[in-house]
Amino acid sequence: MLIAVRAKVESVEHWREKFKTHVELFKSQGVTAAHMGAANDETVVAVFETNDPDEFTKIFNDPATAEAMSEDKIIGGVEMFVLDETVKL
Repeated sequence: MLIAVRAKVESVEHWREKFKTHVELFKSQGVTAAHMGAANDETVVAVFETNDPDEFTKIFNDPATAEAMSEDKIIGGVEMFVLDETVKL
């Protein structure tokens, strides 16, 4: 399953660097891959491939995740989207 997270950050470059240090946290969420991108200088998105969406959500709402987001200099606007439907083209 795919889960997308969008957030506002102080610096996209800082976020990209720090995001990559959270591998163990991501693994604990059942994440097998994480895709990163930016819409502009302050809005970032990460799309996670996880085999355990319930555990992902549980840990996403844990204080450890809030601490990791603080290290990444996320300053707000955090939204999580569960991508639970696919349209085949």
